Amino acid sequence: MKVERSEAIILHTWPARERDKMVVFLTPEHGKRKAWAYGARGIKSRFGAALEPLAKVRIGYVERESDEVLRIESVDLIRSLFPAQQNLVSSVAATYIAELVDTFAPADDPAELIYRLLDRTTEALLDGAPALAVIAYAEIWMLRLGGIFPSAKTCIECGGSLARPLRFDERLQGFICEHCAGRDAFVVSNEAADALDALFRQPVAEFVTRAAPAEVLLELRSLAGLVRRNFLGHELKSFDVLASILGTA
Repeated sequence: MKVERSEAIILHTWPARERDKMVVFLTPEHGKRKAWAYGARGIKSRFGAALEPLAKVRIGYVERESDEVLRIESVDLIRSLFPAQQNLVSSVAATYIAELVDTFAPADDPAELIYRLLDRTTEALLDGAPALAVIAYAEIWMLRLGGIFPSAKTCIECGGSLARPLRFDERLQGFICEHCAGRDAFVVSNEAADALDALFRQPVAEFVTRAAPAEVLLELRSLAGLVRRNFLGHELKSFDVLASILGTA
């Protein structure tokens, strides 16, 4: 049976049976995959720390047509998240971003841009970038790559061009012009609109070095939260944990 090999980032694992783990990982070529790692819970596991969440690895796996789940044959560690895990805020931020990607990344379909987003945001956390800026970047870009975040250029109601300040209609789940906007429209500050423009133009490494003030980043996160919760019908599991950690940082 041919062993397929790919670069991948581990999203999460959970115990399965007595000595094994189920592993969910993201690849650029095939999106999200799920696989058995036999013996991974053993004391002398050959996988070591390579199956830790957000580890970047070179993975070898086999796939049989009769099986829905792959079988991992080898894992070589490229980059560990361990340095970022020494900081509580960065560690929880990484967990949150992993859940975000796991929720929206397609299974068994190419996901090169999503993979690049996860890779670069993880790298930014490892480089000590401000966690709040990295999180805001990841939240909005993940929604955009998932085709969920609305255009900030044209009115979702009439199709006309948008002017400042931007207004977001929660009912329509899109930006709306001043002529179509109702009283309940969420008005986006010009500072947050500028930060949104910068976020879409810049790689994360550049965005975080010119990070907007915390209140602007929180406004972007509020906007992303409105879109995400409307789409999912619920909030991410790690959202409240992240909020409590950021609130004490």
